[in-house]
Amino acid sequence: MKTLLLILSGSICSVAQAQTTPTTETQALARQINQLMRDPQKPKQELTLTLAGCHAEQLIRDRGADVQTSQPLAVSFNRGDSGWAMKMDNGVFEMKMSFEWANVTALTYEPTTNDKGQKHFNIKLNNQKKGSNTSFSLPLFTTNEAVVKDVTARLEKVRQRCQH
Repeated sequence: MKTLLLILSGSICSVAQAQTTPTTETQALARQINQLMRDPQKPKQELTLTLAGCHAEQLIRDRGADVQTSQPLAVSFNRGDSGWAMKMDNGVFEMKMSFEWANVTALTYEPTTNDKGQKHFNIKLNNQKKGSNTSFSLPLFTTNEAVVKDVTARLEKVRQRCQH
């Protein structure tokens, strides 16, 4: 009887560990992506990616934007579990984009150079939902392709876990 209880106890611990591992890995991945998305040439700009299960949200906030408006402006669009929202005011720009990993059809990365000659990589996400195709990118400010390849592969695992 004691042996059976020990085996059951060990099995329950293994299942609990297997269930928490993806969450821990996903949180570590989000932290790494958020560090890599910091543009050293734009200290007032904040880019973050939040991963919560099969839902993700990207936030772009720039407190030093070249935006002049007579009144604050806010626009949003939602379609079920995904959408976007944008706000502008004098010197402030903010955009949130949310999506479900089940709608992401492909992840790729490519090297790019910004207008100041800074080389980095972009991870492109193609998002397809009934009647619409959208793609957006996550800029990773590194020239180390091995790091970008690893991050892309880890995001692909998240995407595959969420496919129905």
